Amino acid sequence: MILDLRKLKRSGKDQTDFFFSYAPSSELVDIPNANLSGEVKVHGSVSLTGEHSCYVEGEVEFSIKGECTRCLKETENQYFATFAEALEENNQDGYSVKNDTVDLTEIVEDLIMMNIPVSFLCSENCKGLCIGCGTNLNDGECKCNKQ
Repeated sequence: MILDLRKLKRSGKDQTDFFFSYAPSSELVDIPNANLSGEVKVHGSVSLTGEHSCYVEGEVEFSIKGECTRCLKETENQYFATFAEALEENNQDGYSVKNDTVDLTEIVEDLIMMNIPVSFLCSENCKGLCIGCGTNLNDGECKCNKQ
């Protein structure tokens, strides 16, 4: 996911759009029994702001597939997250331009990790499992003896 600022400069433009997709590391998701599903899609734009600096913004789309943490039902959820970063050469406080290129991998993967939910649910109002009999409360009434 490398953006080449030299190529942009040679084109005579100071802004361009980009799109790419890639298969990320499975280690980005720390939810038990869940993983990233399919490819991560990234689209956005990059604008030159100086000789060795730029502004990059865009949207990341990714899906997580796994077990709902409440009812254990297999589910897949799609997520969208946006980013906007001002980058300069040798930036000590954030992402940097290196050799007139920008590697978006770290930005995108940091964004994915920040947007992974704490609880992975099949729906916002998932009722979960009965702690007595294990019935999925989304599917029907509990079979426990209610006395």
